[in-house]
Amino acid sequence: MAVGVGSLPGNIAAAPEAPSTWSMFFWRLRHNTKAMIGGAIVVVLLAVALLAPLIAPKDPNDGELADSLAMPGQGYVLGADKNGRDILSRLMFGTRTALGGAILVVAISEIIGVPIGIWAAYRGGWVDETITRVWDMLLAFPPLLLAFAVVAAFGPGLEKAAIALGILYVPFIARVVRSVTLVQKEMAYTEAARALGYGQGRIIFRHILPNCVSPIIVISSIDIAYALLDLAALSYLGLGVQPPTADWGTMLSEGQLVLLTSPHVALAAGLSIVLAVLGFNLLGDGLRDVLDPRQAQR
Repeated sequence: MAVGVGSLPGNIAAAPEAPSTWSMFFWRLRHNTKAMIGGAIVVVLLAVALLAPLIAPKDPNDGELADSLAMPGQGYVLGADKNGRDILSRLMFGTRTALGGAILVVAISEIIGVPIGIWAAYRGGWVDETITRVWDMLLAFPPLLLAFAVVAAFGPGLEKAAIALGILYVPFIARVVRSVTLVQKEMAYTEAARALGYGQGRIIFRHILPNCVSPIIVISSIDIAYALLDLAALSYLGLGVQPPTADWGTMLSEGQLVLLTSPHVALAAGLSIVLAVLGFNLLGDGLRDVLDPRQAQR
């Protein structure tokens, strides 16, 4: 006969349900200050990027020469640039360009780097050795310098700059995935899967790849911050986004010409870059703490 909870002796309580993995994740996320601050900054930036056509006060490319270098408050919230264009509107539309380019860089690096990292570690031997040596050669040069050479050779433009940086970021994500794969392929459950006759594809996609998701999320967030800086540097030098498209790096380059007389032009773009990089770095550091199993035991 089934016994209900109410019929249990008074000194025996029903066992509480164990919290789910997702509930534990969100609980730890809410209690991580860095993740919450970084996440809030990133959410605001994404909202601005998506809603820029609706919330921007003016057209980012329309300007009044009579309002050239107008100071903040003179009909413009953040002032106007040398062409009389509203700086706030250009910052909002520049958020779309900056985040879109940075996300494209990281997406390209992951599409190429994740399979290469898993394949190199899983196969081992001369395959792993060859790929690792190629990574070491690429890592010997700063990615931004190589991006300068690639973009200078093929011409300026956001797409070309993003593709160049995406390829140059491959070693960073691939090395992380390779390290995780080297550990996972020696775990007991992987050995058991091999003993049961499972193919390489099933082992990689069902057992190894899911364990790479957490480090991929963390490194991607940090790589977006680096990509924002690198794309802004390329645009600053005239190798990235081309005028009149609104972009933070281009705005910074234009602002330096009038830095002494109208510092608000460069200051607005510079602070936007700093805030975006800070947000993604804080989010990446916070997610690393939240997703690290060793942190959960503390």
